[in-house]
Amino acid sequence: MLVCICNAISEDELRAIARQGISDPEAAFAALGKRPDCRTCLDHADDVLFAEQRRQAGTRAPAAQTAVPSFASA
Repeated sequence: MLVCICNAISEDELRAIARQGISDPEAAFAALGKRPDCRTCLDHADDVLFAEQRRQAGTRAPAAQTAVPSFASA
């Protein structure tokens, strides 16, 4: 799936960059010889890089925490 339409950067390309140790979206773009254009994709690119680095480390990205009322644990 494309992460950046302006530069035609796919999730697979970003995952490969993350495996090289690059965790910053703008640095990832630079490693691919590109620059962010409209910048709309940078949050998603950051998520892809983070998830791949966590996967490589053998852990999953932290799940969203759900608040549990204190009376529920009684």
